[in-house]
Amino acid sequence: MSSRKIVRKMHLWLGLPSAVLVFVICLSGSVFVFADEIICLVNRENAHVVPQSRQIPIDEMITTVRKTFPDHILLYCISYKQTDKAVLFVVGKKSEGLSYVYVNPYNKQIVGQSRVVNFFSLTAHLHKQLLLGRTGSWIVLIATCVFLIELITGLIIWWPKNKNKKYFKKTLKVKRNSTVLRKIIDWHRVLGLYFLFVMLLLSITGIVLFFIPKQGIEAQKNKPLLAALDTSQKAMPIAPIVGSLMKHQQVELVKTELWDIEKSTQMQCIAASESGVLTFNGTLYLFNKYTGCKSNDVETVSNVELRNIFRKLHVGDWMGWFGKLITFTTGLAGAFLALSGIIIWWKKSTK
Repeated sequence: MSSRKIVRKMHLWLGLPSAVLVFVICLSGSVFVFADEIICLVNRENAHVVPQSRQIPIDEMITTVRKTFPDHILLYCISYKQTDKAVLFVVGKKSEGLSYVYVNPYNKQIVGQSRVVNFFSLTAHLHKQLLLGRTGSWIVLIATCVFLIELITGLIIWWPKNKNKKYFKKTLKVKRNSTVLRKIIDWHRVLGLYFLFVMLLLSITGIVLFFIPKQGIEAQKNKPLLAALDTSQKAMPIAPIVGSLMKHQQVELVKTELWDIEKSTQMQCIAASESGVLTFNGTLYLFNKYTGCKSNDVETVSNVELRNIFRKLHVGDWMGWFGKLITFTTGLAGAFLALSGIIIWWKKSTK
């Protein structure tokens, strides 16, 4: 058996068992790409308030949210430099999922609540875990590795034996006057070639993200309590730390992690120009919650920043709307490759 035939067999028998998984992973990834834009659009009224003379300290707003949602976990809050923006709190409950809670920074009243983020949270977990927890993460990892092999073997199968320029161009087009099966085969080949580079990028970044240590709420179950936690000391107010970060020229918002603030000596803040559900454009700071001094936890900072870089590449944040549009389209193309691969095999086998 020739090497090309071996590659064809590999492409077929690796692709068929993983096709359904690849279809779900690619489609759910496409759905998530514009999560930030859709959430902002849906919550545009809740996010804005009428500016007044004096803002309430963030600590008082945290107390208000805790009292309003006593059986929820407070994940994080985002304070904005813009005076007409409400403070955003993200709360979660196992039976209900995630919710966005908007608080007026001038009177600490809750001005709105939205659960649209929960849809995208489920979509993200479907994409990376198939809603099956850690076991699902390993299944997705294996399916992604198989898809990576499929892309490489597909390129080898396509690579023309005949280096004639006319024949080369012919393989990059869909024949108009042909059978349905022939058109599906052509689209399968053409989309695979045109989106090959981005599919390779998304596959590789997805694999890398699996191995980068998780931080924040994602690591809650696995993160041990810090032995240095001293319950006899009183934690400093958060407001002065947030205020000091907000003074930086490039900073438009400060995201403060709240989910484990009572279990750790450290407080995590991200001072950024932009922040989405998964990514941010800014700098991570760690503070000792008793002294207010910056912490020198290099490992945590490097893991968060590295994860942020690969997440940007994975969800298309690397080039604004253009990058997201390419990522969205690539996800749909990947889903089509999985579906069309099954159709091609089925049609040929019935013949």
